[in-house]
Amino acid sequence: MFKASFADAKIWKNLLTAISRLIEESDFEITPDAMRLRSMDPSHVAMVDFELQSSAFESYSCTAPLKIRVNMNSMLKLLRRVGSDEHLEIVYDEGTKKIEMTLKGKMMRRFTMPTLEPAEEEVPTPKLTFNTRVKMIAGSFRDMIEDSQAISDNVKFESSVQKFVVNASGELSTATIELEKGSEALLDLEVKEPSKATFNLNYLAEIIKAGSTASEVVTVEYSTNMPVRIQFEMPQQGRLQYYLAPRIEAE
Repeated sequence: MFKASFADAKIWKNLLTAISRLIEESDFEITPDAMRLRSMDPSHVAMVDFELQSSAFESYSCTAPLKIRVNMNSMLKLLRRVGSDEHLEIVYDEGTKKIEMTLKGKMMRRFTMPTLEPAEEEVPTPKLTFNTRVKMIAGSFRDMIEDSQAISDNVKFESSVQKFVVNASGELSTATIELEKGSEALLDLEVKEPSKATFNLNYLAEIIKAGSTASEVVTVEYSTNMPVRIQFEMPQQGRLQYYLAPRIEAE
């Protein structure tokens, strides 16, 4: 049996939205101390790595480890009209293999949905080293990505000791956006060695849309022509991070 609750139902809705931008269905691994999810998108270009500690919930009870596979969009449809003044209780019944969600506010609403058969294979944590670490305001990162989308389908991240640069090039136009050390939007910049890598803007746009619903601060870590890790600071105790494979370009 698993049972947990949120004083503010929108917290869970926002976290689900952040996951569902790239993942349609996945396994939640639930233990007495935390809820975790690690899953690749269907094209295996991007990965979501999520964890929420038991202390982040209003109440949390898990007597033994569980693996529950959920269709994210189906769950979100049931929560589409949730209000921030509503309390949410989630219960999983191992006997029926169903999830029951109860919303309590001006009225009480109860929804029941089936779970799916868990996957047999587990997604491993990528073993990567990063030469550049950029910590910035999530809204500023979103602006950089959206500006780049007007120019190209891909974007190049470049770093030096003093600045982080985003470059986009199209057939007719180019865009160069810089964040220098000391600027208001750039909270921290650590560069072990200058790095550059190119990434797909459609994926980046989905990731920043997703993460900015849960956090105001984002950390971007990458090395030359290696995957990027994009981590969003969560007000609750846990993590929400994404990995995205690079596009390797001929010099």
